Amino acid sequence: MSAVALSVENLTLSFGGLTAVNDFSLTLHSGELAGVIGPNGAGKTSLFNVLSGVYHAQAGSVRILGRSLSQLKPHQVAGLGLVRTFQNIRLFKQLSVLDNIRVALHARSAPSAVSTLLGTPGAGRAERHILDKAEHLLDRLDLRERRDSLAGSLPYGEQKRLEIARALAAGPKVLLLDEPAAGMNANESAWLKTALHGIRDEFKLSILLIEHDMAVVMSLCDRLHVMDHGLKIAEGTPEEVRNNPRVIEAYLGTRHSGHPA
Repeated sequence: MSAVALSVENLTLSFGGLTAVNDFSLTLHSGELAGVIGPNGAGKTSLFNVLSGVYHAQAGSVRILGRSLSQLKPHQVAGLGLVRTFQNIRLFKQLSVLDNIRVALHARSAPSAVSTLLGTPGAGRAERHILDKAEHLLDRLDLRERRDSLAGSLPYGEQKRLEIARALAAGPKVLLLDEPAAGMNANESAWLKTALHGIRDEFKLSILLIEHDMAVVMSLCDRLHVMDHGLKIAEGTPEEVRNNPRVIEAYLGTRHSGHPA
């Protein structure tokens, strides 16, 4: 069995009398590409908000590569290697596609302010290195032709790809993707499935995603975790989940007879 990249144990998050995440546990192994699915309101985004430090759970623990993320702020969580995208895109829409990626790279590895002001050789080399990395991410996410376009002018599917590029620029070990296929057409969704496998292998990532597109989830993920009303009701391979009666009832609907579209 490969090393554990992300460990979630008995996580509980409540808002007043509402329990959004209820005693939830999950193990994501190094190199694994797994999904969290469930009906609207099941607690998926609340789970991601706890993992990324937006919310702090009342009980349970989260560890990345054995290091606790308890009570850390989002930027501290990202600094330890857990980086996420959001269901609602958060780009710098008045900056170019290239500059959106460069901003993320600067946040991670920019030279000191003094060396930049003095124009030292080290600062120049760092800037060239950042530009080279940004250009590579443009190529990797098929955004080369959009290099100088304003991020806000991109079609929605390309904005989702740019958000993934920015997340990769932060140097994650674990990447959380919140509905990466949302707003994508059939061709873009097919591209995404191939691209995520390649990105996982190239960047040596573990990936956990939330996704409502069952065609994407079933063909992309190694393993699925199914939530309903904050609880995990099933876990297994896509085929096991596809045929689980509790999943069919709670999420896919009995009319699917265990075979989602």
